[in-house]
Amino acid sequence: MKLLILLLALVLPLAAERTVTFGWDASPDATSYTLYINGVPAGTTSNTEITVQIPDAKTNANVTGSNIAGESEKSTTLVVPPAPTIPRNFRISKIVRTTTATPK
Repeated sequence: MKLLILLLALVLPLAAERTVTFGWDASPDATSYTLYINGVPAGTTSNTEITVQIPDAKTNANVTGSNIAGESEKSTTLVVPPAPTIPRNFRISKIVRTTTATPK
């Protein structure tokens, strides 16, 4: 099994990632917040902002507030779109020759 995992790691390309900072308004009763990326906890903070690595693909994010009594429901889902693809067929479309007049 370990050999299979190692072979998959060598064959499969690494997924591109990007760094994103999420922010939200404070909840009066929360002492900490948990950020969920695609349903999985990605980080916990006592601040109202957190910076994490996310996949460079369409990504769903939610945040919850917590205190000694437990964890709140998840916030509405924030959908982070993927980064744009690389432009193709980069070329010169037009060259205009300009001249500059020399003052006399």
